[in-house]
Amino acid sequence: MTNDGALLKGSYFACKSLIRQGAIIYCHEFNGSRWGVSSHIDFFNESGFDVFSFDMRNHGDDQLTHEHIPTPWVTKNDLVDVHAAVDYVSERNQTVQNFKIGLYGISKGATVAACVAGIDSRVSSVVLDSPAPEGRLFERNCWTTLTKARRRWSTIFSRRYVVLFVKALLYSVACPFYMLITVWWRWILGFWYGCRFVSTRLLVRLARQPIFIIHGKKDAFCRVDQIHAFCHRMHLRPRVWVVSDSAHGQTAECAGREYERKVVEFFQTTMSPTADSYRLDPAEINEKVPIFLRDLVSVS
Repeated sequence: MTNDGALLKGSYFACKSLIRQGAIIYCHEFNGSRWGVSSHIDFFNESGFDVFSFDMRNHGDDQLTHEHIPTPWVTKNDLVDVHAAVDYVSERNQTVQNFKIGLYGISKGATVAACVAGIDSRVSSVVLDSPAPEGRLFERNCWTTLTKARRRWSTIFSRRYVVLFVKALLYSVACPFYMLITVWWRWILGFWYGCRFVSTRLLVRLARQPIFIIHGKKDAFCRVDQIHAFCHRMHLRPRVWVVSDSAHGQTAECAGREYERKVVEFFQTTMSPTADSYRLDPAEINEKVPIFLRDLVSVS
């Protein structure tokens, strides 16, 4: 159960090893489900990790809610869902000393995981498979989404939507500052989908945990140079592995056992009992995190 009342379904796969190193939370891709990690569960369990996978709202087996329409962009609802997953795993293992949590996300789930790491110090390490930086999405798909997305058509004729849309057009033409244009489009799309979008660039800069990024060299959705630009926004330079002959979200299939080996080795190194713990700076949080996200911050 999330803090806004949404009931999510998940599955917890306990470690088969006598020595537990922590738990890995799987964040699935846009229009995916919690079963996307099923092929890796045994390998994670045998390596000493519990695995918790869950369906984000309006995905998989979750009950459909008309108030939320899934989008390829990161919204507050996505952060709330992953935050609830971290709460569940933490409470389940609260009696285990020095228990650590890692996030493992694919595509949009990877971007959501990176954002949660920036506001939740309970996360010890993060693996991002084919993340999708926000700039790439907003630059190319705003107009297509506004004109072709599946949405209640009555929204278009509402007075508030018309006013926002006209203002966005005027500011896009008259305002020379790209930042303001992006903000206006984010507000328009947020009203269109009935949600509130999050600036991933801001939250990613706050992350202090070790991050491992895996990306396909032939990813047409997000180029390798855009991933390197995404890395430059982070406080600590992440480890990057570019998989040859891999398209978006297909790195695991292309790399095979090497993929599992590198992911597990990264988690074992960064989630070991001797690994450093990372805590957020409360002063930096108060200064940089938007007010509407403050209830999701965990600095303990």
